[in-house]
Amino acid sequence: MTAKRQRPGSRPSRAGDRTQAAAPRAARKTPKTSAAWKVIGAKGRLESKGALSAKDFQAIAATIGVAPVRARKTGLVAAKRAARGRTVETRWNGKETQNRARAGDWIVTSLSFERKVLRDGEGSQNTYVIAGDRFGELYEAAGTRTVARLGAVYRPKGIVSALHLSGGFDILAPWGERQTGRSGYLILNGEDVYGNNAETFQGTYEVLD
Repeated sequence: MTAKRQRPGSRPSRAGDRTQAAAPRAARKTPKTSAAWKVIGAKGRLESKGALSAKDFQAIAATIGVAPVRARKTGLVAAKRAARGRTVETRWNGKETQNRARAGDWIVTSLSFERKVLRDGEGSQNTYVIAGDRFGELYEAAGTRTVARLGAVYRPKGIVSALHLSGGFDILAPWGERQTGRSGYLILNGEDVYGNNAETFQGTYEVLD
């Protein structure tokens, strides 16, 4: 999946689908680009110098010839409020991005459907930051159970648009930090556009189209 205090989900959280996304077209000799982004390489790797907009999301989809799909985040999360400012690194088989949480923001960790901490091949958990004033729009309580040291369990709300990027991404996230992935999805969540690693997307989203 959230300027510096806005959020991803997956980022977050944040986070392959249950249907097969269409393969991107082979890149032309000169990469497609705008002032903010470009698509390069045979697999169509997305790179951006600035934060992406909803308009950019649609233009990128047209450039690579892939239709976005509607997806709903179904994986659970454990979350707790930050008591003080801290830097949170989001990892999935390497560093994906980082964000600075302020006191009152939420530190969110992805869980499996069985409410176990979701971990990558290196054993790292997928943790990210949601701004304090955005958390209630994105998540709701899922019972009274808590996960040790990680907080109460919540379920996500709402539907996003997801664009498959087989070549991965190296973009500037809405929270002002670089976000990278070797393969994954570009997520449009309201007005926020951010990346999501392919494996976390597979484990936490359901494709509706």
